[in-house]
Amino acid sequence: MVSEVASAINAYKSAIQNLKDTPGNSAGVSQGTAFADMVKNVAEGAIQSQKAAEIQTIAAAAGKADLNQVVMAVAEAETTLRTVVAIRDKVIESYRQIMRMPI
Repeated sequence: MVSEVASAINAYKSAIQNLKDTPGNSAGVSQGTAFADMVKNVAEGAIQSQKAAEIQTIAAAAGKADLNQVVMAVAEAETTLRTVVAIRDKVIESYRQIMRMPI
């Protein structure tokens, strides 16, 4: 979970740096690409968290993992999934609000 937070912070720093480096702060391709890369990295981090939890669960079923490790991995995966779902919900709500704005 700490690595995902660090990745998110670095992505935000990178996005801010891209905004500062862009003349006139116009919406350019590099900004869109940076945001897409940030979203991709967060999604990949969530997938890796889920895979780690599955690996720990399988190892526990085989009797090769400590129960505490399994619980920690599953809790981390659950937290990551809840965070991703909350962010998705906020993005969808923001989109809906933008679409309701009068032109």
